[in-house]
Amino acid sequence: MQPVILGIDIGGTRIKAVAVSKERDVVEKYEGPSDAQDGPSAVRLAVALSVEYFRGKSLEIKAIGVGCAGSVNPLNGVVRNSPNFSHWRDVPLKEWIQEDSSVPTQVENDANCAAYCEWKLGGGKNVHNLVLLTLGTGIGGGLILNGELFRGSTGTGGELGHFSIYADGKPCPCGNLGCFERYCSASALREAVNGKYSAREIFMQAASPEFRPLIDRFLHDFSIGLTSIANIFDPDLILVGGGVAKGVAPYFPKLIQVLKTRAFPAVAANVRLEVTQFGNLSGAIGAALLAARVNE
Repeated sequence: MQPVILGIDIGGTRIKAVAVSKERDVVEKYEGPSDAQDGPSAVRLAVALSVEYFRGKSLEIKAIGVGCAGSVNPLNGVVRNSPNFSHWRDVPLKEWIQEDSSVPTQVENDANCAAYCEWKLGGGKNVHNLVLLTLGTGIGGGLILNGELFRGSTGTGGELGHFSIYADGKPCPCGNLGCFERYCSASALREAVNGKYSAREIFMQAASPEFRPLIDRFLHDFSIGLTSIANIFDPDLILVGGGVAKGVAPYFPKLIQVLKTRAFPAVAANVRLEVTQFGNLSGAIGAALLAARVNE
């Protein structure tokens, strides 16, 4: 049996999981529904099903790394809250998964996992200051600052979807008003069309009279958030991942031009804006790499 470490990325609608070898190669993949809208117990079952999938492939699971959106305590693996998940409050995710799998488990914020993956293996390799944005159900943020993964004092650092771009804007489940993700996530785009189209469908029809104003507004709001992030962190590289990334990527030159007019000149001249190398698998791979580091 081949020894592997599992990386599991729990999203608002889907679970993406990978089995990673000691050489850091992805040897098997899995994707299925997360059932996050049905609460933590449903997610627990969905994770257990993903683990059983890999066991059915005759893989020896040495450790499990899990990335989950929200405020995560990486020491005890408790998800304090997750604004875009239903009824998540102080969920002992690490304890649950270890009970179900009998395998050592590490739980981290999902965007931290994605940032770690891209820093170690992807487009951010050898970069000392990196910001990663995941544009999905919400907006996640991961930070590599001065060559270290930044978690903050409580493990909640880097929640870049939850700073206000409009001081008295839309209410957010996190308790704040006008949060970045309320305007520039897949959920925000879908809400703007009353659920009739997905973010992917909107960007695919960008030239249509129906969607052009919506995309222009999205780019305007995204540039506000991007400029603030660039000025605050002065990164070498901003990576964009998640389900909306491919739709936004063609507009990167326009967004860089906005940065050049609004950000500090030195910041704008230095920063690069790119899509993640590993796409939607960044979070799962990063979760596996972090679990490997803990269990070495």
